[in-house]
Parts: sequence; C-alpha cells; structure tokens
Amino acid sequence: MNREITKRTFGTQRIPRSTRGVTLVEVLMAVLVLSTAVAATIMALRIGFSSIQLARDDTMAAQILQSEMEDLRMMSWKDLQELEEVEEFQVGRQFDPALAGRFRGERRVDEDVARPGMKEVELLLEWTASSGVEHQRVFRTLFSKEGLNDYYYVIAR
Repeated sequence: MNREITKRTFGTQRIPRSTRGVTLVEVLMAVLVLSTAVAATIMALRIGFSSIQLARDDTMAAQILQSEMEDLRMMSWKDLQELEEVEEFQVGRQFDPALAGRFRGERRVDEDVARPGMKEVELLLEWTASSGVEHQRVFRTLFSKEGLNDYYYVIAR
C-alpha cells in the first residue's frame, strides 16, 4: 500500500497534494490578481479614449483656424483694413455646428509699426475638453499691402 495514503495525522487521512482542492486563500489571491488586471485595463482604455478625443479636438481647432485664415486671405487689403481690431469670429460656418459649437474664436488685427503696409492677424480658438480642461490654439500670419501672405503658425499653448 501507498504509505502516504495510509499515514494518519491527528486522526484524519492525509490526501496527496495532486488530488487536493484549492484553498480559500488561493482563490482570493487569484481574484485579487485578476481584478487588478481588469481595473488596470479599464483605466488604460479610459486614458486612451481621452487622448483620442483631445487629438480630435485639436485637429478640429486647427481646421477651423485654417479655414478662417483662408477666408481672410481671400479678402482685399481694403476689406482687411476695415476689420475690427479685436473681434469674435463665427466658428463652424463650414463645419457641423454640433461639433464646432464648442469652440469660441477671436480675431486680432494689429498694424505692424516696424513695417508699414503690414498687418499681423492672430486667430485664437478656445474650447473646453470633455474632461473640463480649457484649451486654446493660436494661428498668426502677416498680411502685406502689396505681397503674398506668408503663414506663421504658433504651436498650441
């Protein structure tokens, strides 16, 4: 006979390790490890989706600013001079209002004192992300009375 099976300890028969069940502590540890892994995965997905939304908002802001800049580029020098010094511009004329409605745009037109016949135009776009954090993006360009406009962009703040 197998010695291990017949050996008695404290009046009970000893069961070989290969045929024993799982203890409560082992089950609890397994549940803890699995729940930690699931929670970490959910957090990673949440952060990833938040980053994707921020990138979408930033792309939409750049497209809105580029569109407004192109509209200004199509203006004559006379029309450009008639613009208010600081003025809000309508966001989303060419975009879906449901998407662009979260953005607020402001246009600043300044005379360039160092170079006569030049104007600096700055477009500022602000929005609040789904996380509640406020963001802004700025485009600047120079317009000249008798020349082709070059674009100078500023990285989003």
